Amino acid sequence: MTHSPPAFADLPLPVLALAAPGTARAANPAAALWLAARGLAAGGALSDLFAAEAADRLAAICAGREPAPQAFVARLQAEELPAALHCAPRDGGGLWLFVLRLTEPLPAAFAEPLDRLEILSQMIDAARDACWCIDFLDPVDLRRPEDEIVDQVFRNRARWRACNDAMAALYAVPADQDFNTQPVSRYFPETPVNRAMIRDLVRMGYRLDGAQAIDQRHDGTPMLVENDFRALIRDDQLIRLWGTTRDIGPSRARERAISAEAEVMRDILGAVPDPIFVLSEAGLVLATNAAAERALGGSGLLGAPFDSLAATRQAFARLCSAALEDSEAETELALREPDHPRAAWLFRVTLMPEGPRRYVLRGRRKTARRRASAGEPA
Repeated sequence: MTHSPPAFADLPLPVLALAAPGTARAANPAAALWLAARGLAAGGALSDLFAAEAADRLAAICAGREPAPQAFVARLQAEELPAALHCAPRDGGGLWLFVLRLTEPLPAAFAEPLDRLEILSQMIDAARDACWCIDFLDPVDLRRPEDEIVDQVFRNRARWRACNDAMAALYAVPADQDFNTQPVSRYFPETPVNRAMIRDLVRMGYRLDGAQAIDQRHDGTPMLVENDFRALIRDDQLIRLWGTTRDIGPSRARERAISAEAEVMRDILGAVPDPIFVLSEAGLVLATNAAAERALGGSGLLGAPFDSLAATRQAFARLCSAALEDSEAETELALREPDHPRAAWLFRVTLMPEGPRRYVLRGRRKTARRRASAGEPA
């Protein structure tokens, strides 16, 4: 048995000696009997004695990554009833752990929050979103000026508290390393972009969604991310920040590629001499090229119903029918040109193959020889 104070010998509750690697040994006879009943006469790992969440918390406390609470309730391995745990520092390092095993179920007022905490922990661990929590070991003094608050967020002692597997995967942390033991600054460095984000957080009352930052993966590679922030504040001190993070680098790259393609298409369409219209499923003008705007009197076409531009009744319905027929035939319509209220046009219409229903019209004025038969009366 680990050498322990003589006062422990007569205590009826188990007292364990915890060491930094996460091991526990009996420190009094009651603990020796408890461990022996579990087949752990020589001691064992914390995970052999406590449920995962409690074992992880005790390991963090023992290693100095988390301050020791006065007491907390934890679930024991292979036992239905929980226990109340109390930690006390040992001379030379480690902890004494006093285990008060409950002989009666917890009152509902305590049992329900404990169950809820366990459920929430399981949900966060299994979530596909990267969930994180930062504890400030030196709380941030929110009574200070804004610049000093931002300084403290980056420079006060802090640690990751409860980051899930998705967070570790997002930052490419090696499988043999625990994200929660890594320095906060390794992944969230102090940069002008990140300082500006924290400044926005301060100005928004410590609740901020869609905040962009440039973080670093485990190997130091920059990563453009978007964060949702929430905070725990007590007595004008920032105790904790938590939220979710998303890698938006790939989506931004796609946006830039699509924007570049759209710019090229606009240049191409602008050079096409024939008027081109893009219509929505409801027949509204979504886009035009320069030739269409010149033909119909300049800007102001976007958002207008195509039927308001036509002198032919049910012009859009005729175009929809032509699109469904999927033929190369042209549809004859009359349009309201500024100098010719019943100008005869011929349209070839196609239905865009992907996404929301869109109609693409390519038009040309009917030749003078055929203009006399243009369209139906309005």
